[in-house]
Amino acid sequence: MGSSLSSQSENEGPKAIPPGPWNPLTILGISKSPSERLTDMSYHYGPVFSFRMIGAPLTVVLNNHRVIEEALIGNADAFPTRVTSPLRHQWGTRGRIFYSHGEDQVAIRQFVYHGLKVFQEGVLFVKVSEEARHLCDAFGKDDSPIEPTHLLTLASGNIMSILNFGKRYDYNDQNIIQLMESFDYLHLALDPTNPVHQFPWLYETFWYRKLKQSQEFVRDFIQDEIKEHRSHFDPDNPKDFIDLYLKRITKDDDLFLVERAWYTIKDVFSSSSNPTAAGLQWMIALICQHQDMQQKILEEVEAVIGLEKLPAFEDLHKMPFTHAFMKEILRYRTVVPFGTREVVRDVTINGYHIPKGSRVYLNYWAAERDPDLWHNPDQFMPERFLSSDGKTVLKHKHHIPLGIGHRDCMGQTMALMEMFLFGTNLLQKYHLKFSPDEPPPSLRGICGTVVVAEQFKLIATKRN
Repeated sequence: MGSSLSSQSENEGPKAIPPGPWNPLTILGISKSPSERLTDMSYHYGPVFSFRMIGAPLTVVLNNHRVIEEALIGNADAFPTRVTSPLRHQWGTRGRIFYSHGEDQVAIRQFVYHGLKVFQEGVLFVKVSEEARHLCDAFGKDDSPIEPTHLLTLASGNIMSILNFGKRYDYNDQNIIQLMESFDYLHLALDPTNPVHQFPWLYETFWYRKLKQSQEFVRDFIQDEIKEHRSHFDPDNPKDFIDLYLKRITKDDDLFLVERAWYTIKDVFSSSSNPTAAGLQWMIALICQHQDMQQKILEEVEAVIGLEKLPAFEDLHKMPFTHAFMKEILRYRTVVPFGTREVVRDVTINGYHIPKGSRVYLNYWAAERDPDLWHNPDQFMPERFLSSDGKTVLKHKHHIPLGIGHRDCMGQTMALMEMFLFGTNLLQKYHLKFSPDEPPPSLRGICGTVVVAEQFKLIATKRN
């Protein structure tokens, strides 16, 4: 690391706080993404380091699988909830999927898991397949280059709209466009190194006007949907998550309330739509970049599904290279680069003392690039998830792209379903390649709370 990172003097003994920079503003370097910057700092300070902003609690960053597992598995009770900064406290935290704890946390997560099970076993697969066909139609409107990241985001947004609101939107509908643009902005703007987390008064300044407008648009949009649902609510026939929430409300329960419903719906929507959209973007970008791998996936599609039959999610387990390709996407471009936790009791991690009240960043980006665990971690290599004969998909216990422990990502199955069904439907119909009239994208990614692909253009040529 450069000379700007002068280390804190460490107290001797096992109760020393983690080392870190004297000047915490070094984490705000603009030459690299937040995930890359914090990962570089881990090479200098070790797998556990810390920093402190004026007026803010100690922030500790965990940077490899071993220390993340030590925290979230070995000391799970010390890290029960995500960081609830003053910015997030503005609208309250009770009833939130990510910020509740104790009995509230159990009740909210049980509700969400039940809803996902109800819809995944019912209409969700059919709706994802239907949306895949709409996406194929959008790709094939003409022979000119198309910019796919926008379409993929809208397609993923429609799945969550069906799940939460009971409806899908046309890709030209300004409602879904503005909703997804607002979610996109929130996910990109609120990365862990954004100063607004440390200095929440910035939220009321003109620099954060767009952030505030995006937050308010999402809130108003969901509240309008809840109001509409209440006007024709049928408790015997819940068709989406809003109906399930309304049905869950009882006079004796002060957790599930109408005025809190939008919190839960927002969390359900955003926890899956943006990470899944990012995974879809990377899947299509990497299919275009690696034409040889596109051919291998196509060969599995032809052998297992054919070019006419509708793909089914269970087909994935008969297609080892395609499965490994998807797993490597989630490692190579860790779509959720960070997790956050609040520390509710003093705890020791890797021999360092982390006091109660600290904030912890879980650097999944660094963990998925640990050279001690991954050979050539900066290379895209699906074969790292395959047996030597290419017939079996390997499980790596160190592969944690969407989290670990009791608060890991609840939408993992849904994300894999969408990536597989959208990807195979597209490859049944089209050969995909980058537009020769545009410079090839860097595929470095844009990092916020998710890592999305830069916009690029491709040519979708219909298969004979």
